[in-house]
Amino acid sequence: MCEGNDLVKTKRAVLVVALASVLLLASCSTDEAADGTPSATAAPAVVVNLNQMQVIGSHNSYHVEQPADVLAGYASAVPSAVELSYGHEPLAEQFSNQGVRQIELDIYADPNGDLWRPIGTTGYKVLHIEQIDELSTCEVFVACLEQVKAWSDANPTHLPIAILVEVKDTVDFPVPPDPLPVGSAELMALDDEIRSVFAPDDLITPDDVRGERATLEQAVLTDGWPSLVDIQGRVMFLLDNKRDEYVANDPTLAGRVIFPPSEPGLPDAAFIKRNDPEGENLAQIQELVRAGYVVRTRADGPVLTPRDEGTAQLEAALASGAQWVSTDYPVPGLASRWGDGTYVAAIPGGMPARCNPINAPEGCTEAVLAQLGT
Repeated sequence: MCEGNDLVKTKRAVLVVALASVLLLASCSTDEAADGTPSATAAPAVVVNLNQMQVIGSHNSYHVEQPADVLAGYASAVPSAVELSYGHEPLAEQFSNQGVRQIELDIYADPNGDLWRPIGTTGYKVLHIEQIDELSTCEVFVACLEQVKAWSDANPTHLPIAILVEVKDTVDFPVPPDPLPVGSAELMALDDEIRSVFAPDDLITPDDVRGERATLEQAVLTDGWPSLVDIQGRVMFLLDNKRDEYVANDPTLAGRVIFPPSEPGLPDAAFIKRNDPEGENLAQIQELVRAGYVVRTRADGPVLTPRDEGTAQLEAALASGAQWVSTDYPVPGLASRWGDGTYVAAIPGGMPARCNPINAPEGCTEAVLAQLGT
């Protein structure tokens, strides 16, 4: 089910060749005028836009599990600490070996470099809970982005990668140092850190989507999202929280980098976060997707979902049409210590992406997507 699987690669190659053969035959068929010019009835190419695919993402993608004795100590005091028992491969390996096309990074502000490891390095740091759960495959936000950039440059036709950023500034552990508050100015600095790694042509930004419309919401509901063929090899940033602080200076998001989590009816509404896809939320997410918004949801939670051998949330997440379905278990085996170990959250068909079950255009197939990105 992951991109590096030889069987999947072979299957994809066969499908691509088959599609190419069909298109070649169509171009050489009798569907031409007498003078040899193409007929007006020739089939147009299938256009698939960003919001018309569905991919798997990883939850807290940087997270490294604490040693067993540390976790046991935590759980003896707070039983729910068992939910810290998960970890992820480095980002590039998630992209290459697990088919992940959306990641999540939790960040703490450290402008002077004297709060969070590595001490002496300034800028946002990547960790889960200050002092309690700090292990990460990349400790500095910019360093994480540089890993994404290196992989992207080496795989220039990849499907767009979405990077969800959660800003942490509340105190979870009541012993200094305390997290610094993050407001509008600090979020402008966050944009600057992103731009220090990615050039304009590497990014999908609110300006790219809004175009000539007055607001981002008008654009996504009227004009839609860019086509996958136009945004191969690019990344986009989504904000998990801090929407009001991010849009405070300009709700049109002119010149900004990140899509904040919004709600229908607001001028910046384009990205909607709905972590729970079950119950009435399922129909709500489906309606949001039909309207033109992009949505992130979750297939599971650490430990509890695979331990209880439940797939209802996963099934709802996939059926919802949410473009990004986040999991801690994107490939077989990661849940082997919980329950019977069979739980896995992957895109049906085993590709990095599938045609969105809610709004895919007519003619969208696995083979078409394989041509538009990997």
